[in-house]
Amino acid sequence: MNKLSIFGFTGSIGSQALDLLEGKDEYNYHIFICNKNIEKAERVLEKFKPKYLFFSDQSASQKFNSKKFPSTNLILSKEELLKVIHDEPSDVYLSAISSFEMIDVTYLLAKSGKKILLANKESLVIFGSVIMDEVQINNTKIIPIDSEHYSIYHSLKNSKIQNIKKIFLMASGGPFHGVALEDAIQKSPDEALNHPNWDMGKKITIDSASLVNKCFEVIEAHHLFGVDFSKLGILIEPQSLIHSMVEFIDGSFEAQISTPSMSFPLSYGLFNERSKMLYEKFSFDISSSITELSISPFPDDRKFLLEITEDVISKGQNRGLIFAAVNDFAVKKFLKKEINFGDIYNLIRDNYDYFEKQEITTIEMLKANTTEIQKTLKLAK
Repeated sequence: MNKLSIFGFTGSIGSQALDLLEGKDEYNYHIFICNKNIEKAERVLEKFKPKYLFFSDQSASQKFNSKKFPSTNLILSKEELLKVIHDEPSDVYLSAISSFEMIDVTYLLAKSGKKILLANKESLVIFGSVIMDEVQINNTKIIPIDSEHYSIYHSLKNSKIQNIKKIFLMASGGPFHGVALEDAIQKSPDEALNHPNWDMGKKITIDSASLVNKCFEVIEAHHLFGVDFSKLGILIEPQSLIHSMVEFIDGSFEAQISTPSMSFPLSYGLFNERSKMLYEKFSFDISSSITELSISPFPDDRKFLLEITEDVISKGQNRGLIFAAVNDFAVKKFLKKEINFGDIYNLIRDNYDYFEKQEITTIEMLKANTTEIQKTLKLAK
């Protein structure tokens, strides 16, 4: 029986995956990773009994009572975790940890030659060229779990890239869809966290409100599918029913439409086929229900984000790292109510050009540059 590891098993994506897996005997459960949610981790361990458990938060690791779960081995350090992944590879990895600190784990998975269900866009934004080189060299299989990239993945299966004119990633626009930037500047964290369609973590919800998340997804699509910025675009569709649109050279379009849920890509990635069990919960009768679909362009007053995105894709080096690190710093300050919503954009604009652009080709170089950028941002606060 194949071994499955879930990195981020207490988060939204990991929890949805476990819901799909509960009661089934598809896998042996191997390495489970979470941050610090001990209470939820214990509930999961009682049902799934993975061989290994790792908390990325060391204080949680110290508080966890491993004697309650004798069949699960507690991994105590990142170094030990990397050794276990290297020495005892799983057959399938669900990587759903949005964290700079876990980039070396993603890098090791890229070299594994195994199957990765990837829901960690930061790794490709900040280190995509190197990671995808390792994927190609080691024949590692990646199935994207973001709904946009999953739908593009299927659209491209039966199409030659030379027949495609443009790939559009669809954005809901978040809670501030249709709100001019000048009117969104003073919005509060509570307002920004009130996403109309999705229940996600705080960081990604703020990124959705600012539209930075969609720019990250364009960078991710560039690396996943080998497509230049000129063939990538963003459109706004507030219902989140259309996940991507592919325009072909003959002028026709292909759209992927479904109820917004991560269960579709997760089910396909875990079970290697489209699952009938999702139909009752997620289907909708498009012929009889009231379905209003509206599509609008990326807002003009945020187009400077697209200019940064194009620069990241066309020039590479550490530009993706700078974009992601500055945004991460800004979002944390916003959630602490130290800055207003508009300052997220100001910090990105002011700092993206400030940092030196340089090539990063190893994990050591990436970590050193990340530390340098984060330290500079904190000193400049």
